[in-house]
Amino acid sequence: MKTTGNIKLATVGQLLGELKQYDEKRWDYSVVAWAEDDLTFGVVGMGKDKDGDLRIEVEEVEEVEEELEGIWSVTDVITSLESNDKDTRVYLAGHGLNFAIDGEGHIFTEDDDVIGCHATVVGEYEPELQPESAKKRENPAETIVLAFLALAAALWLVYNVYAMIAGVGAPLWEKILWIISSGAFLVVCGFTLHYSKK
Repeated sequence: MKTTGNIKLATVGQLLGELKQYDEKRWDYSVVAWAEDDLTFGVVGMGKDKDGDLRIEVEEVEEVEEELEGIWSVTDVITSLESNDKDTRVYLAGHGLNFAIDGEGHIFTEDDDVIGCHATVVGEYEPELQPESAKKRENPAETIVLAFLALAAALWLVYNVYAMIAGVGAPLWEKILWIISSGAFLVVCGFTLHYSKK
């Protein structure tokens, strides 16, 4: 991330040095950042940006009293940080905002079963819109199976309607039962196929 001269970003080495102090007894604590306006953000991922800096992805959380689902633990963050050079600069990003991690010498503190740091907004970015195709559940095998089952149910429904009209095959009550069940199954398959694309 490009920054102005008066903005200093923390490094991977600094974060590791402090987080490893919590690793033995607080390894399962969630890692969060406190920003302006009493906002709390939890770490959900990280990766290098186009400038070679480490971008730690964060999401806003409302309740920190309970276990934060999906928020990285101290161990998760340490493991991911260790795959980077210790001099790599680090910043936080989430909800269209870039944050610099505050603190000189002492960055993290323990509070309510979380390990947190303070962060200051230093810039904005345009969140990438997820392509419509990526939002859809793309599972070809599931779609093929559902389509096959729907086709089988439709054929079984047609056969039982024909058998009932022609008076052939199983007893009438059995045909009616098959017509109802195959029709219901066909509707379920149809709705599943339809809503899996949304």
